[in-house]
Amino acid sequence: MRARILTLGLAALLGALPLVAQDIPPGDDVWDSLGGGATEVTLSSADWKALCGVTVADTVVQLKGYNIPGQGTGDTIVSRLDNASFSSGNTATVAIQLKDLSFVNDGSHPCSPLTIRVTDATSQAIGTMTITRTSSAGGTFTAQVPVNAVIQAVDSNGIVRGSTSVSGVLGDDSTSPWTYAAGLSATSAQVWKPGVDPVTKQPVRICRIGRKILPARHCYQPPPPCPSPVLTAQTDTNAIAKEACYLQATPTETVK
Repeated sequence: MRARILTLGLAALLGALPLVAQDIPPGDDVWDSLGGGATEVTLSSADWKALCGVTVADTVVQLKGYNIPGQGTGDTIVSRLDNASFSSGNTATVAIQLKDLSFVNDGSHPCSPLTIRVTDATSQAIGTMTITRTSSAGGTFTAQVPVNAVIQAVDSNGIVRGSTSVSGVLGDDSTSPWTYAAGLSATSAQVWKPGVDPVTKQPVRICRIGRKILPARHCYQPPPPCPSPVLTAQTDTNAIAKEACYLQATPTETVK
């Protein structure tokens, strides 16, 4: 009887813990960008000239997320292209790539009343993410995300009046938290939750600094899961009043 009790107790203990050195498979991370001055980019005088013909000095434009169809309030998707394996240690470095980006201006700018819209360019460079496992609950990560963006000035009828392109690398090597997703198997692409504190299980704000000729900043956090229904189309209303939720991106195989 004692042996049976000991066996049951051990089984219960093991079942309550995440798998030791549980790997993190490739997948997509969906982010909800923060407005109110937290996300911005400095556009050069030439950029503003290309957008709407104005002659101004280099000027900052504040941005906010503009929901990606099918992703709730998600406005940025970064793909992890490799398996993060902890079989030989507690740190893994994987390749990452910007998959989707969708911002609009947050306030006035030199091209007002036109809307400034920011999207990802067709071609994106490969960056890196270093994931460190600090405990059985999760750990920290850093990321260097190359960004090639297309910026457009759009009128109230949806007609593009001007465009320009910017590129740079978002990343400042500061650590951000992640936690294991409870109840998911090691083969699930949703096995981890980036941007969530492994102790409190609460989302945290993450900011990356743009490394380009002119400065940029992107602050974001993981939004909570979506109830039904969710946003399915981009509209001016959705860009201003977004649901406080998201849908986890469905991972797709990436051709290298």
